[in-house]
Amino acid sequence: MKKNLLLTLLVLFTTSLFSQGIKFEENHNLNDALAKAKAENKLVFIDAYASWCGPCKMMAAKIFPLQEVGDYFNAHFINLKLDMEAPENIEIAKKYEVKAYPTYLFLNAEGEAVHRALGGMPAETFIKVAKTAGDTENNALALNKKINDGDRSAVTLKKYIELNPYDKGNEKLINEYFTSLRDEEKTSKDAWEMFSQYIQNQKSEPFQYFLNNRSKFEEKVGKKEVEAKLMNMFIQTYYKDKANFESLKSIDLLLFEKAKDFVSLNEVYTKFRKNNDDKNTWNDFMKVATPYLNTKSTDASELNRLAWMVYENYKKFNDKKSLQAAIGWAKKAHNLSPNDFQIMDTYAHLLFEAGQKKQAITLEKKALEAVKKTDDKESIEFFKKSIEEFKNKK
Repeated sequence: MKKNLLLTLLVLFTTSLFSQGIKFEENHNLNDALAKAKAENKLVFIDAYASWCGPCKMMAAKIFPLQEVGDYFNAHFINLKLDMEAPENIEIAKKYEVKAYPTYLFLNAEGEAVHRALGGMPAETFIKVAKTAGDTENNALALNKKINDGDRSAVTLKKYIELNPYDKGNEKLINEYFTSLRDEEKTSKDAWEMFSQYIQNQKSEPFQYFLNNRSKFEEKVGKKEVEAKLMNMFIQTYYKDKANFESLKSIDLLLFEKAKDFVSLNEVYTKFRKNNDDKNTWNDFMKVATPYLNTKSTDASELNRLAWMVYENYKKFNDKKSLQAAIGWAKKAHNLSPNDFQIMDTYAHLLFEAGQKKQAITLEKKALEAVKKTDDKESIEFFKKSIEEFKNKK
């Protein structure tokens, strides 16, 4: 009796063990997988990987073995792992235009790609990708057909661009969508979302409409959103079409000057990062950063990032003046975003460096209480350690 019970438990354990995770075909043959998919009325899923690829190894070690992943993929796909740099798979890689790893291909039984995705991702997202692959109304094949048939609705375009974020033809599609709208529709939420994300060319018809009707957009989406779009356009133009950059100042002189200062800051920041032991590049950075961050920046994350950079570097240059400047930036960031625990942490460290030990401990404790509401274990431990260091240092 005990022997039979142990045997049953062993069988159940073994079955459970081997049922977890994605079950991949052992022969790694695409034609056989396609034939099996046809017989079982399934799609073929291909993990197109390379042996050197870090995200590929992460997915294979942490995501593919999960039971919830295996349950879905084994039920809906014939699963295949193919090293796309192996000689026997070079033509497959060319056929399906696999240029980055990992690429996930979903093929129908005829070998036609119905969907694809790229990169490492959590299990929930991976399963969502798989479900979309099986959705004949919303997978890549279906969306491509809709686009080719002339569908320029906001719903279709959003889904298409989400799957093809780097397609060079996206801006043309959004131009076609935008110009097809009635004037009252051009300031709608859907239209703004499309325009703000994908229309960059200030000479295009949609951008000219936006400039000529700026006040209408400010009423609908807010002045802050409109100014952010203009700032982005100024900055993009500087890097892509520098010859025409100065001609844009007539659009909005104050924003143009702010964009110009931002570009200058970015350039000195980049130079210092490349040569961070050089006193001259440090001085150049502080000379540009201080007036910009003091008077023009309203970006809490930007203020925090550069304040922390000063914290990490000011001692090597014995630059106590920069420490006081960084305290001002951190305080400004904290006022803009008072509940951000990373900003509190930066501010606390800078205050401690300036000898304000009591205030630093109080602020770091607030940061710790804020981060405890998240699952950021690394920050929790760092903040705890910082509090002890603040207390123990004289």
